Amino acid sequence: MRTSTQRSILSVLGATLLAGAVGCSQPAGGKVQQTEQTEDITLKFIWWGSDSRKESTMKVIELYQKEHPHVHFETESLANTGAVATQLAIQTANQTTADIIQADYNFIYDYINRDLIEPLNAFTEDGTLNLSEMDKSYLLPGTKGDQLYAMPIGNNSTMFIYDPQLLASAGVPVPKNEYTIDELYQTLKLLKQKIGRPDFYPLGNMIDVFYYLRARGATMYNAEGTALGYNDDRLMADYFALNKQWREEGLLGGATTAAGNDKNHPIVAGNAAFYSVATNSVSSLSKLAGHSLKLLPYPEVTSGQTGHFIKPSMFLALSSYSQHKKEAAAFLDFFLNSEAANDILKGERGVPVSGKIAARLSANLDEAGKEQYRILDDLKTRSKPIDAPYPSSHVVVSKAYELALKQVTDGKLTPEQAAKQYREQAKVYLGEAKEGTGK
Repeated sequence: MRTSTQRSILSVLGATLLAGAVGCSQPAGGKVQQTEQTEDITLKFIWWGSDSRKESTMKVIELYQKEHPHVHFETESLANTGAVATQLAIQTANQTTADIIQADYNFIYDYINRDLIEPLNAFTEDGTLNLSEMDKSYLLPGTKGDQLYAMPIGNNSTMFIYDPQLLASAGVPVPKNEYTIDELYQTLKLLKQKIGRPDFYPLGNMIDVFYYLRARGATMYNAEGTALGYNDDRLMADYFALNKQWREEGLLGGATTAAGNDKNHPIVAGNAAFYSVATNSVSSLSKLAGHSLKLLPYPEVTSGQTGHFIKPSMFLALSSYSQHKKEAAAFLDFFLNSEAANDILKGERGVPVSGKIAARLSANLDEAGKEQYRILDDLKTRSKPIDAPYPSSHVVVSKAYELALKQVTDGKLTPEQAAKQYREQAKVYLGEAKEGTGK
């Protein structure tokens, strides 16, 4: 997002925080109710996550209902963000979208751009949704123009999780926070040597490709989402080659989809030493492991170059189809600002965006719970700004990427051939070939 746009948004949000008068505007989905709702209503709430997330969320709902007995809930808890995205597409087609949507940064903008998400400015202006404890910069990823559409629940990043007990028992030291990709490679080889089980892979899944490109000064997509964000196919070819090499050496597991946060997770089961996760997963996985797990940033790929960024772990958004938008916004406020609610949630969805809530939780969390706070605090001084949201064609572009990678690991294409094939297919899907745009 350009600096001028950021300043505009910050200005608008700053004015929103200071607004004391009660007033309503006309949002995309209909007129905001100005009177207290006392008749029974039902709010539909959809999210993804583990069984422990479901349990804590239901407890928060029960707590809210004690204070608002006229509000009832229909809930839908799915396994992962992909399942929510699929279900949301079906519900949107049928105009039966849940009132409250737990959304991911990478798909929410597709719905915002189609006017299917309700702007929240009216509710921040009339006091229904209180932003006073939130750093305004945290709100930028959920904005478009001068409208706030999606409320970040918390912040996180993507990096390795590891079990310190496993590495200690193998006699292998943990890399320091600022280490190189070659140092990681040497650590993986040593782990493979020390732990000889055939079902053990030192690296359960590969370093995120988006991180790898950023760590080499590039991005997957350009800012407009009309083309790939790099010119030199050597970058992607190098990444493909690294995948192939590490797999052939038995250092990298063969999983192509992320593991669920359950007892079968490779880190919990002891089948991997390092695994790429969202940082807010550390609490739930530590609970499953029975002891505290740790987080480690990805290595430097190019000396002095970082690819990390801090992002909203997820959002809460309101459907423009909702018939009870004000009541849904009131629940968002409770979810984000209530001390009692967040004592139950414990920051499992990411470090809370409310400074007051984050400070309260960090002071009372156990070692595992404090780990994500520690690592995000460490990243603040060495992270880049977040990339622009994925283009609407990301789903099909990512399939082209996955196919190219598989053809390399299967030995059907060289890394160079696969990188070229991926670019040609991405051009078509992103519209570059047709419109002649991009880098």
